[in-house]
Amino acid sequence: MKYIIEKQDENLKIRDFLRKNKVSSNLLKRLKRLPNGITVNQEHQNVTYVLKEKDVLELNIDDFDDDENEFLVPTDIPIEIIFENDDITVVNKPSNMPTHESLNNRGNSLANALKYRYRDKAYVFRATNRLDKDTSGVVITANNRFYASLLSNKIKNNEVEKAYLAVVSGKLDGNGVINAPIDRVGKSIIKRTVREDGEEAITHYKSLISTSEASLVLLTPKTGRTHQLRVHLSYINHPIIGDYLYGNESAFISRQALHCYKMDVKDVGCFKASLFPDMISLINHYFGEISLDKYLD
Repeated sequence: MKYIIEKQDENLKIRDFLRKNKVSSNLLKRLKRLPNGITVNQEHQNVTYVLKEKDVLELNIDDFDDDENEFLVPTDIPIEIIFENDDITVVNKPSNMPTHESLNNRGNSLANALKYRYRDKAYVFRATNRLDKDTSGVVITANNRFYASLLSNKIKNNEVEKAYLAVVSGKLDGNGVINAPIDRVGKSIIKRTVREDGEEAITHYKSLISTSEASLVLLTPKTGRTHQLRVHLSYINHPIIGDYLYGNESAFISRQALHCYKMDVKDVGCFKASLFPDMISLINHYFGEISLDKYLD
């Protein structure tokens, strides 16, 4: 990462300049330890160096072999790339693909697929958001330490807006807010429920189309609890169709009908993911062959 110092930043110490430019303290500590982590005009400098106008400040934010997870195996799995550059990769994750590997899912995750895509260099998988195995849609990954830190801070500062599409059971009309705290069900590792003593969870919803059988809704979570959308919709008696954990299985789709349609990251970009055929088929079944463009911005 390269900065050309402008007049307004002259006389700042490198440390203060980097803090001003949102470089995290953890990344700064890492850069200080690297032989050429921080250079000015191609010469190594420490963070107390006082910058001058037109100095070229460079940060070595590339990953190294010892950063990698040696147990993550590259796997040739087809994935749809929405956007890609040196800093981020945005993927339209399909269903039946976990974001990360787990005890019962080895070699079939998005992490494995991207490890294969970037197999010719040191690669560390850093997902900004994590979708359930059977939830499809936008996943943003950071391709270096700086962007991992930047995106993490944007989430903490509420500078990332997510929008999901779901097909739910029953007739759900209008707009609304579900404000219901969520916590684990007993000692379950997986299942969640609404509980008074749970963590704050807020979901905004907007009904796009509804019939007596089903509704197509746009969901905007304001918090990020595990299974939040699935739990909240079940809580208001409109479970997501196909959600075996919080509702019922469906004859028309083999997973929960939930898709992360959009992620809008302030000063980074707005990324949208097209629906997969199983969701399109389900929507056609309940609402006919409609054009979603007129319902979505």
